[in-house]
Amino acid sequence: SRPRVSGYVMEADLAKECEALAAAEAAGTVPGAAGTARPSLHLVVLGHVDAGKSTLMGRLLHDLGYVSQKEAHKNAKEAAAAGKASFSWAWVLDERPEERARGVTVDVAMQRFSTPRFSVTLLDAPGHRDFVPNMISGAAQADAALLLVDGSPGGFEAGFMGTGGAESGGQTKEHAQLARSMGIEQMAVIISKLDTCGFDQARFNHIRDTLLPFLKGTCGFKESALQWLPAVGPSGENLAAPPSSPPLTSWWAGPSVVQAIDSFTPRERAVG
Repeated sequence: SRPRVSGYVMEADLAKECEALAAAEAAGTVPGAAGTARPSLHLVVLGHVDAGKSTLMGRLLHDLGYVSQKEAHKNAKEAAAAGKASFSWAWVLDERPEERARGVTVDVAMQRFSTPRFSVTLLDAPGHRDFVPNMISGAAQADAALLLVDGSPGGFEAGFMGTGGAESGGQTKEHAQLARSMGIEQMAVIISKLDTCGFDQARFNHIRDTLLPFLKGTCGFKESALQWLPAVGPSGENLAAPPSSPPLTSWWAGPSVVQAIDSFTPRERAVG
């Protein structure tokens, strides 16, 4: 049986970083992009292994100006040399040699960036089931979550039902349940990799219609606290700016990832 959530302990280094950030927030010394104080938002990124979490967030950080073109080029060159060219954006967050060698996030990576509304602390949580305790460490710190869902053919099914359609489900289910159990009430569900099926609106609707009853009925999320949107990490579609691909713009007029983040409400925290 699964250990109790209360039994998981955050790794010491991450705990120190979070404590320091909390102290800075309490003192009002966490600046926004323009050097002015903004409300703080702690955001965790969840989802099944290979849903594209680190890739999407690495590209978002680049598009927001936090990763230079020089650094992006360096990561692309080194990833290609290691035979992992498709992981170059993920390497922005996956810095450990083990993570780069395996192509999976192992520990919670913490980054900071600003949106028009918030000073955001980003916690990129591992998707592989071997590292669920590390994922919980991230969820415990968060005001809201981004749940990445693989929209490619067979991708959603693997993450939701598990390998071979097992009813126990994959990490999409487990992460959503654990996030809600840790007190997260707001979530944006980002359906990624729709470019692999021509940005098919029917595929987007199918995933939303399948996942929504689970998030409401089993996890206990309120429908009004859920957002649904498509995005593609490698190309940057619908991340910091509206999409530009005609197959997507023909039916999507909703929020970008940054706009979805700015729609969240920070939860009150006890300080001191």
